[in-house]
Amino acid sequence: MKAWTVVGARGQTPRRALTRVVIAVSPAQGFSLVECLVVNALALVLVAGVFAATADLITTAWTTATLSDQAVRARQVIRFIEQSLLPARMPAKWVGGDEDALSLPGWHTPSAVCEPPITSGSLWRWGGIDVIQMTDFPCVATGDGMWGLYIEQIEACPEDCGRQAGYVISPQRCSGPSPLINQETQWQVEWQANMDVPSHCDTGWPWGRLQRRLLSDRSAEASVEALPTLRVQSLANTLPYRWQRAETLIAGIAQWHPRLIPSASSEKRADGVDAAQRWFLSVGLMVRPDDAAPGLKDLPVVRLLSPSGASAGE
Repeated sequence: MKAWTVVGARGQTPRRALTRVVIAVSPAQGFSLVECLVVNALALVLVAGVFAATADLITTAWTTATLSDQAVRARQVIRFIEQSLLPARMPAKWVGGDEDALSLPGWHTPSAVCEPPITSGSLWRWGGIDVIQMTDFPCVATGDGMWGLYIEQIEACPEDCGRQAGYVISPQRCSGPSPLINQETQWQVEWQANMDVPSHCDTGWPWGRLQRRLLSDRSAEASVEALPTLRVQSLANTLPYRWQRAETLIAGIAQWHPRLIPSASSEKRADGVDAAQRWFLSVGLMVRPDDAAPGLKDLPVVRLLSPSGASAGE
């Protein structure tokens, strides 16, 4: 330890006695420069590892959310189609005595998509499904859609048909105290301002609304969403006969292609003649990921649908 004596500016001891100050100086202690550099390097490695792990977790969570969104949209499409197909046959309570018609699988071919139902006259079966090429039918051809799933529906009144104007279906012979519905019953369609009981029908006879629905696709280039879309349109509730403007059902649906598959059996009339071919429906499509999801692939969806409500696919 060194001792220092305070002196004047010229090196002389001041006249007055000064207190002798003793300052103790200890050797310097702490981390060396090399040690600090090593610690900093280790800290940087640790921080980099934490960021890398966090980035992997974020990417995994984001990818999972995107795949989940694709699966949800796929289920929404199939569920909507299934619900639309439920009334695509004559209501079971209308043909309850016709066990042959109910036991045979598949849907019928509906009446023409561009013609008013009243032009078809009286038929023994209404409702059904068809796959059309959109460019062949000017009454519904809008945009650049390729394939359309055309569904003719029958909604029983008064429970399911609402009150709006539309086409009413009822038996051609619709009078008498006891309704008699069988395989030979003819059904007619007429326009009414509401869904009241048709004027030629007595109390207790069945009647309902005949509705039509069309599902079609639109490319990303022609869509306002800048994504391929699945669209839906229905008949207008006014005269003359026309289809309403198509509305977007679900965005991000590409390569839409419904197909009809012939049923193994056809319906026979009382005279033994084949009366109508029946069909199953195969639906194929791709669900696009979000545009902000590079590297993810389209989700393929294929479903085989039948009137029983069962579906199969991947």
